[in-house]
Formats: sequence, structure tokens, C-alpha cells
Amino acid sequence: MMFSGVSKKNRQRSRIACMLVVLAGFAGCATNEGKADDKIGAIPVYPASNPDSYMPGAGWKLAWSDEFDQSELDENVWTRQPMKFPYNNEMQQYLGDASVAYTENGYMVIKADRVRETNTRGSFTSARVISNPGGADGNSGAAGKTFLYGKIAARIQLPYGRGLWPAFWMLGDNVSETGGDTNWPVCGEIDILESGSNRAAGNGDGTVSGALHHDPSPNNTRKQNLCLDSALTTLPNGELLGGKFRVYEIEWDKDKIVWKLDGVQFGEASISEETRDEFHKEFYAIFNIAVGGNFTVSPDDETPFPQYMYVDWIRHYTR
Repeated sequence: MMFSGVSKKNRQRSRIACMLVVLAGFAGCATNEGKADDKIGAIPVYPASNPDSYMPGAGWKLAWSDEFDQSELDENVWTRQPMKFPYNNEMQQYLGDASVAYTENGYMVIKADRVRETNTRGSFTSARVISNPGGADGNSGAAGKTFLYGKIAARIQLPYGRGLWPAFWMLGDNVSETGGDTNWPVCGEIDILESGSNRAAGNGDGTVSGALHHDPSPNNTRKQNLCLDSALTTLPNGELLGGKFRVYEIEWDKDKIVWKLDGVQFGEASISEETRDEFHKEFYAIFNIAVGGNFTVSPDDETPFPQYMYVDWIRHYTR
């Protein structure tokens, strides 16, 4: 079961949550909603009802948004990018149809499901939804949507459980995989949100990872997938990211990128044009759920499927 046909506005029933936050992480008093000791079978298959109280802050003006209120995904902006064997030893196939990414009751819904009982590559299906102009190969008529500087924010309820790797991120629109002329990571990658890290407690379900991937610095001997700049924060008291909707965002200007969770900064990276010129051009947005892979662990019999990511909105603000 997904959820009943009630309007988004009417579903925003008041709930009270108390949270005190500090820059290095979050500390506070969590409610009983979405705790790590919840039964694994309690993973939500319907969106939470915590109200949307997001404010962009002084000086920010809305330049563009998709509120996902239409009956179908706007295919002039969004493309379901099919990939049979994704990167990073991931176990899912990304399908290119509406069975895995669609709009419903004011949300974009991304669905990950098990299609074989084995935990091998191809045993799961999911979606990777991109806003690249020209779609999956750069040759379609899709106008897409790209971003250069400003505040890029999305209100999302994440799936959670062992082996899940949901993400909200961006790639330089010159990347070769979608028809550009520049290989990764020289094209630049901005990870606004990744969850499920195998380096974090509790399957990483309470930890947000943000990162920049870029061209290696001169004389650097590390692998090309250098992640020189990264940000990380973990919710307190075993609270889960997926227990309710949260706002994941970056503030991006000519000098730096700042990561925020629910309006609270948890990371910052310098991107001067002299050292990080790949972050001074257009990027497109990506939403996806990966299963397994190098970032996380493999799912097991305790990980129920299907799993869902609910995206309430994505917005671009400028000053």
C-alpha cells in the first residue's frame, strides 16, 4: 500500500518535535518518531505528516521550483535514466519507466524493489531521476534544469534499512555519461545528501554525508575519485533521517559551498576558481536510491522491500 488520496496541504497535520542543534552535529530531545530501535518492518511506505515549516532565510528569492503537484512527472525537466549495471558495485538496475519514479499526491516517489531472492547485481530495481538537458544521453528534447550558484534545497523523506543508499546530488552538465565531453570527476560532483554509509553506526540511517568530487590536485597521487572536501553530521539519540521529512540543502557561491540539514550548517568547502574551476559552471540535479555498493553494505533478509523515497519539493533560490 502506498498512501491514501489526500491532498498534500491537508496531510500537514501538526506534530511537535524538539531538537537543539550545534554546528558539529545535532544534539537534542528526539520524539519517539523514527528511532533506530524501531522494528525494521516499520519502514514507512507512506509519507510522514510533519508540517513544512521551511524558510530559506533573509535575502533569498525563489528562482525556480518543482512542487511535484502535477499528475505526472514533468518529463520536460526530469528523465528516468536507465542503467543496467551502475557504478560502485551497486546491486540495482535503474529502470527508465514510471513503475519506479512517479508523482502521487504531491510528491515525487522513487521506488526500490527486490526482483530476485538473491543479493547479487540485478536483484533489485530502482530509479535515478535527473534534470540533465537532453535527458539520459543529451539528445532528447527535454529542456531539463541546471543550476549555477544559489541555494538548492529539497524536502525529502528517506527510506532506511541495511543496504540502502539514497542520495540527492548534482553532476556537471558536461559529464560524458549524459552526452558531455568531460569525464568524471573532472566534470565535478556535488553530493548534497547521501545516507547509508558503512562507516556510520546503525547502517548510516541517522547520518548525512555531503561531499565534493573533483579533478585531483596537481601532483596528487590518490585515485581520481578524490573526495577532498566532505561534510558529515549524525542525528542524536539514534534518531533516523527517514523518520520524517527533512530539508537537505547547499548554499553555493563563487567562494564556497555550505551544507545544511533542516537549516543548520554542518559543512563548508572552499571552491575558489583558481583551485576548483569545475564548480563554476552549470550542474544538473539527481535523485536516486541505490542498493548495496561500495558506500554501504548489502541488504539482508531483514531489509524489507519495496522501499520509497518521497520528494515533497526541490527549490532554487538566488540572492
